[in-house]
Amino acid sequence: MTAGLRIGLVGYGRFGAALASLLEERGHSWRAWDPVVEVTGERGVADLDSLLSQSDLVIVAVPVNAFEGVLRGLRPKLGPQHMVMDVCSVKQGPCQLMDEVLDAEIGHVGCHPLFGPLSIARAEPLRTVICPSPLHPEVARTARALFESIGSEVNEQDPASHDRFMALTHAMAFFIARGLLDLGLGDDLRWAPPSFAALAASIAAVRADAGHLFNAIQRDNPYAAPTRHRFIEALTLIDQRLAEAPPDLGAVPEAGIPDLGVHSPALLEVREHIDELDRELIALLQRRCELSARAGLAKRETGAPVLDPGREAELLMLRGRWAEEGGLPADVVQAVFREVLTISRRVQG
Repeated sequence: MTAGLRIGLVGYGRFGAALASLLEERGHSWRAWDPVVEVTGERGVADLDSLLSQSDLVIVAVPVNAFEGVLRGLRPKLGPQHMVMDVCSVKQGPCQLMDEVLDAEIGHVGCHPLFGPLSIARAEPLRTVICPSPLHPEVARTARALFESIGSEVNEQDPASHDRFMALTHAMAFFIARGLLDLGLGDDLRWAPPSFAALAASIAAVRADAGHLFNAIQRDNPYAAPTRHRFIEALTLIDQRLAEAPPDLGAVPEAGIPDLGVHSPALLEVREHIDELDRELIALLQRRCELSARAGLAKRETGAPVLDPGREAELLMLRGRWAEEGGLPADVVQAVFREVLTISRRVQG
């Protein structure tokens, strides 16, 4: 469904460039134009008219607050041969706007890639939400095929359901992370407990954000403000309960944290934790294979051989040193990484 599809990116900021890199890796034909900055290289075009003449699917990758102006500027230049996709982090407003401005004549679909430059660089799993327009179900099928072709899992939702869920997850994660930063959280999180690890990713995302994403998910999502207010009320109630509770820890049952030690044998609990950790290790190996595949592509482009004995020897020596620093036997860890390198060479072709 995507074979021969010509893709035009309107907007070549951090996300547009990151998406373009995925399209490039999977062999898709694409061009880009940005209304603010010049897109250099052979993939850049001089103006919007040139981009549209070479595009079937137009992906509008601009901040939410610029989306309406760009879409209305596009409309007179679009023809029935074009399809339009947005990638805004909120969906209800942009989808309604596309239905209004593009109507039944121009095919369109709302999309929210749940990934960005940082997660792409780290080869984290790709997931995308698609919000089909009832006017153009065929464009939703094209969008699904495109995102699946770059390795993304796809889920379909209606715009309101998407925004409600994002208000409870995406917006709240950024809200909490921003609050911690404003409290004075520093850069060095080495001594933070393991329970803080999940928040660290949100904090890194907020630090890297220029402000567009934070403002979009807080102000442009119609459900974000009510969710924030309910969250603040919930925190206030928890604070009151803690202040009023007697010093006996047993008097605060609301935490509801199960005591696995009471209900499960110690060995079963340990084995469950090992299983969970092994699943994480496999997920990390999958991400490493993705990065290895990218390295293989870069090697082929430069004519470098897949096998680099010097690089591999250096890698094994360094992993051995890391193992010793962590109290593990260097030779055993190096043996594990020799097998990891075997998998890497296989995916590099």
